[in-house]
Amino acid sequence: MPETTASTPGRADIQAVDRVGQILGLFADGTTHLTTNGVALALGLNRTTAHRYLTSMAAEDLLRVSTDPPGYGLGSLILRLGGQAIGKRRVVAISAERMTRLADKVGTTISLSLWTPAGPVVARVQEPQGRGIVLTYRVGTVMPVDTAQAVVFLAFRRDAEDVEESLRSLPEPAQSITRAKVGEVRRTGLATAVSEVNGTCGLAAPIFDSTGVCAALAIVDTIGSATNSAFSHRLGHLQEAAQDLTARLGGSAPDWIG
Repeated sequence: MPETTASTPGRADIQAVDRVGQILGLFADGTTHLTTNGVALALGLNRTTAHRYLTSMAAEDLLRVSTDPPGYGLGSLILRLGGQAIGKRRVVAISAERMTRLADKVGTTISLSLWTPAGPVVARVQEPQGRGIVLTYRVGTVMPVDTAQAVVFLAFRRDAEDVEESLRSLPEPAQSITRAKVGEVRRTGLATAVSEVNGTCGLAAPIFDSTGVCAALAIVDTIGSATNSAFSHRLGHLQEAAQDLTARLGGSAPDWIG
């Protein structure tokens, strides 16, 4: 479409909002990154105008600057709002009671993540009752590719090209370690990940519906919990909860797990 010039301040404001909507709309159909030239071509803008919109949107956290590949991805504000929206999906709705029971059984935080073009996004969080200090996540948080939740999706998603792209985004040695974990999760149906940087660990299991893997259910705690006697106890409860939710969604795990 040709670029136009607004004649009044009010019209300029409306046009700016409209243009922001058009730029965000370019993320449809699986697009995860935009470039200045691509936006200019798609919306009929000159490159300077496209660049001005993109940098302004990045400053407001609607977009984030990406270096690999270069361009712009969705910002954390949009992803948080998206996390709240996808939180209305059926798996999130029916998981509430089961997550509450699981959190109280294992004594730590439980999170449920759904897959988005930016990776797994936290859609629901349940903290245990009676524990004064807990680790937690904010709904809408995008989980890194090497976390337990992400590895669950990488192991069971059917889009092999997208999975490979996610793995290639990791530097070495993290990429090789994560590839090995993906293989392990495909055998066992359970994922573990430890972050020495922030002293946390995650245990995650897949939830399946009729279309395949639809969510990752995770136990989140401090790094010490991954080495104490509660570890196998927690894994058992986590797997039981994920299997229960899978059954309630009418799904089934692949036959080759285990």
